[in-house]
Order: sequence, then C-alpha cells, then structure tokens
Amino acid sequence: MSDVAKRQERSEEQKEQEKTKKELNPEWSQDAQDELQDFIESQGIYIRQ
Repeated sequence: MSDVAKRQERSEEQKEQEKTKKELNPEWSQDAQDELQDFIESQGIYIRQ
C-alpha cells in the first residue's frame, strides 16, 4: 500500500471518529454500563445489585 493510500485511509478513519464523537449521547456512560452488563449476563455471570 502506498503512502498516499495510507494517509487517505487514516484521514477517513479520523473523520469517522470525529463523527461518532459528535453523535455521543449525553447519557453515553450509562449506555456503556448497560451494554457491558448485558454482555456479562449473556456470558452467564450475574452481578449482584
């Protein structure tokens, strides 16, 4: 892969990252916790609350 192609790929990745940063929900931390808890429970492990 040429240097130019690598640079273009990096710039596209950076644009995608910036777009996702802008789209973050104000409640992103709670959403992340919920997703993590769902994943843990799907593995058969339940956390006491």
